[in-house]
Amino acid sequence: MLSRLITLGACLLPAWGAHALASSADLPVITLPWGKWQAEVDKTDPLLYVFRNVRFGAEPQRFGPSDFPTWANDSIQRPGSISCISVNIEGLSKPPGGRVPLKDPESFEVPQDEDCLFLDIYVPVRAFEPNARKLSVIVWIYGGAFALGSKNDGEILYTGRPIIKASNYNTIFITGNYRTGAFGFLAGDYMQKAGLPNAGLYDQALLFKWVSKYVEQVGGDKEKVSAWGESAGAGSILHHLIRQDGKIDPGFQTYYAMSPAYEMSWDNAPDGRLDTYYRMYSKFADCGDKYDIDCLRRADRTKLVKANQELFDTVRQTGLFPVGPAVDGEWIRTIPSILLSEGKSWPGIESGIISHCSNESANFNPKGVNNEGDFDKFLETFLPGSPLAPQRLEIKDFYDCPRTHGGNFSACLETVIRDAVFTCNTRYMFEAYPDKSYMMEYAFASRESGFHGVDLIPLFTKNVAEAKEFLEKMNIAPFWAGIYADALHKTISPKFTKYLASFAVSGDPNGAGLRPLWPMARDTEQGVLDDVMQVREILALQKFRLGKDDQNKKDSCDLWLKIAHEVRHKPEGALGQEEL
Repeated sequence: MLSRLITLGACLLPAWGAHALASSADLPVITLPWGKWQAEVDKTDPLLYVFRNVRFGAEPQRFGPSDFPTWANDSIQRPGSISCISVNIEGLSKPPGGRVPLKDPESFEVPQDEDCLFLDIYVPVRAFEPNARKLSVIVWIYGGAFALGSKNDGEILYTGRPIIKASNYNTIFITGNYRTGAFGFLAGDYMQKAGLPNAGLYDQALLFKWVSKYVEQVGGDKEKVSAWGESAGAGSILHHLIRQDGKIDPGFQTYYAMSPAYEMSWDNAPDGRLDTYYRMYSKFADCGDKYDIDCLRRADRTKLVKANQELFDTVRQTGLFPVGPAVDGEWIRTIPSILLSEGKSWPGIESGIISHCSNESANFNPKGVNNEGDFDKFLETFLPGSPLAPQRLEIKDFYDCPRTHGGNFSACLETVIRDAVFTCNTRYMFEAYPDKSYMMEYAFASRESGFHGVDLIPLFTKNVAEAKEFLEKMNIAPFWAGIYADALHKTISPKFTKYLASFAVSGDPNGAGLRPLWPMARDTEQGVLDDVMQVREILALQKFRLGKDDQNKKDSCDLWLKIAHEVRHKPEGALGQEEL
């Protein structure tokens, strides 16, 4: 019966879709100097081709730069799926993400290696028809706290199928690996001299360079590239915008930044915090508590993988992350919020969607913050040393936990983390591009359950069954997963993907017939953003409406911008290893 249905379906396909059932000899091929890659028909959508595991970079030097391969090869390549080396989130005593895992558990089944710079392309069959017009291109940058992640997050995340379908097969979706953890983001004064800080960002830049050079082979328009990402992926997009004070073309014209996240990481002074993390990693890798990158480069990979895990597990005890994008004097000249406020971001952006979830920080709040003393201890870890005591006091005075949260210091810290790590980044990006920014707040199924990452579900699941399967992998009981998935795909996903598909194709989310119309956001005299698209609660009569966003207010974000200016000029080397 199934085979008969497939045959019948093939007969009913549009003429340009029937080619998807062609023999393998007829399938399109990408030809690169270093090899050829042949498409396959997507197993769930016959109107899509998939090019899997296309190499876009040679194996990078350990803690060094990446580049295109230099060898020549004209044969068809059939490599298996590979991910870059990740922290094993299940092995952390204090994993980030909490109730919403930062990756699909299936992705752990994919082999990991340092030779990992591969990409996948999901492209409509119609792109290969004679005289086909060029299609817009989405490049997806995955999240994972700059510690983990992969283009191979199971068969649900990061495929782009729902968006491509919602665009009437008028866009292409590409996702590629980049180095994370210590392999991609060791930084500090020593790394600036001996290695390459922010190597993971350079991997992403190479991916965009590949798209610019080769995407026309699959019918893509290199002048219509949109960078999309969530969490660390969106934080990465932010860092591409401020590369070298905004003087470097990032390789995309529009972007969709979902919950842009990163921790301020500025102490690149000799023996500062970033050097301390380097020495901790070196010690865990049996290279000693010293500066010797040659030892790390000679070390067996298994030692470095173990050290990567230990570094994260140790530093996560403080509630912080040990690595991520960091000031290096080259790519990141100073704290990004400062650069965005000074107009030092790429001027060639045409439009952007900037969004956040309604309860971003609930799953990132350190456990055990029960009173004022615990609150103070966290601030002393985040902004350490006596020179930064005035900034810690500023934070305490501004948030005034006894007054604003009734003395609930844990809830108060959630608000601090929300502003400092998540939602103020959305305001800074808006203020850098005030006439080009569409804003969104995602609060389905409720404001309380709008946890970090839940907006990935309508973006990447095609139907109720996929959404339910994904939720069950997140340890949601089948009954409740079914109710949530059914409500999501009946009331949210269709319009959500149509807005985004319109943006992918044209740079404007307002496609034909979509209501409400989604204008650019605007600031108000009260310092609250208005005309923000709000995706609302499960019981709300109007699931999509325009309103004010009370989670990225100007006064709180100005406080963090002021602190960024102040901490950037602190005395050198104020944090030593003993303080960790």
